[in-house]
Amino acid sequence: MSETGDRNIIRIDDLEQPIFRIYSKERFLRGVAKGRDALRNPSCWHDPFENFFLTRTQVAVNGDLADLKTVARDWYGQCWTTNSNTDAMWRIYSPNQTGIQAKTTIRKLFKNLRSVPSQTPQLQFFVGRVEYMCQAEITALLNTLTFYDAASGGQGHNFAKLLCIKREAFRHEAEIRILFQDIDDPPQGVNGIFVYPLDANALFDEIVLDPRLQDAAATELESELRAAGCTTPIQRSDLYTAPHFVIPAQ
Repeated sequence: MSETGDRNIIRIDDLEQPIFRIYSKERFLRGVAKGRDALRNPSCWHDPFENFFLTRTQVAVNGDLADLKTVARDWYGQCWTTNSNTDAMWRIYSPNQTGIQAKTTIRKLFKNLRSVPSQTPQLQFFVGRVEYMCQAEITALLNTLTFYDAASGGQGHNFAKLLCIKREAFRHEAEIRILFQDIDDPPQGVNGIFVYPLDANALFDEIVLDPRLQDAAATELESELRAAGCTTPIQRSDLYTAPHFVIPAQ
């Protein structure tokens, strides 16, 4: 249940919970300078299994099999995490050591997404905590599911729930996802990307730079961020900063 009972808020009890995302340097600078961010179609996500329902499931209709590609095409998402400043996240999402971690809250992120003009926001905007399942659990779920159950009168929240399921091997990512169902005519998304407005300085509470950056590189990157228009507080992660101890001789 969500804290508000809103079906567009999936498995989230505290909308004030801090969340984090590591952007590439190029994407973050572009987003700050141009005032926009983007959600991507699930077909672009790294794990091809995590969008299993829309891309790897067929519906049996009168002895024939129909795929869900037309439904899958309408969905866009972006992944955040409740984990801050972890070694695994820096190494995965900042391979060249220039990644930029942004901090916000679930409420602020979802509010920003819902600022996109829409006549049917209850059908288009969702935020959810990812549920991690083993293969057997996912198989069991699909064995009890019908397309009618998933479609649920065209409301979209059940599709959103299915897009918030991921394999157990990824549990360490502790994901929160924002989702957009593009049912507008004409559609807003283009080539698997949905671009929407982003005021980085209003949305982000803090910016953290890769802990592996040397002093000069960190200073240069901060200067680039300021030049792009970022006014959010910036610091370098202290993850790898070893403490210094002094102990008595006796």
